[in-house]
Amino acid sequence: MDIIESMLKRKSVRKYKDTLVESNILIEIQKNLEKYIPKFGNSRVRFEVLMTKDDTEDVKLGFLWGVGKINAPYCIIGICEDDLGMQELGFALEPEVLKLTYAGYGTCWLGTYDRKVLNLKCSIKKNERIGVVIAFGIAQDEGFLNNNFRKIAGSTKRKDIKEIWMNYTEENLDEGILEIVKMSTLAPSANNGQPVRVIIKEKRADFFLVGNSRIDAGIFMSHFYLCARETSNTVSISIESHPLEGYNQENAAKYVASIFF
Repeated sequence: MDIIESMLKRKSVRKYKDTLVESNILIEIQKNLEKYIPKFGNSRVRFEVLMTKDDTEDVKLGFLWGVGKINAPYCIIGICEDDLGMQELGFALEPEVLKLTYAGYGTCWLGTYDRKVLNLKCSIKKNERIGVVIAFGIAQDEGFLNNNFRKIAGSTKRKDIKEIWMNYTEENLDEGILEIVKMSTLAPSANNGQPVRVIIKEKRADFFLVGNSRIDAGIFMSHFYLCARETSNTVSISIESHPLEGYNQENAAKYVASIFF
């Protein structure tokens, strides 16, 4: 899979064809998620891959901003126990989204869905919660819903890289690291809020979160991690490191993790 190509091509899709996804793709997704090992501590997560059989299927993927119903034939359910688990979901699921994109399928991260129905469908336990739903399938041709959904969600706009990379400087700029950060800013986030910030020194990146959307932090760090692995075989994650100098508490951002590359 070409990571960069997938990140550049990925977009949120709301309208899908009623067509089956290749079985080998579904099997690969399920196997990848079954063997996922948590990266940010001991939070337990699990995943369900569901197929919506027809219009009477009891799994309803819900509505977003009243724009219209998602009609995807498949969805991945991310299940966690706590906020750190939400971060794990974002980190674990974005690689599968990118693989689906590379294979030619459309995807959409959903925050609104019929929670009661899915709780029953996935046998959610008392200590568990559904953190996110990802719709996927073969995208219909571009139309009002797909194009205007992205505009309404703000996904056609991106923050300046200097706002994301807090200690950015053009002096002795490493083009390789710049490319990694650029690709990371393409990570999807709720309402395209892009709440993640990063400080980089040598081969270490510290990540900070503005607000509480841990899942957005996980997705952003997943982009950074995947891109860093393209040029390094020693990429690792730590949640026990102390933040690098240069972090300003007045930024109202909290430290979430470090990636060494």
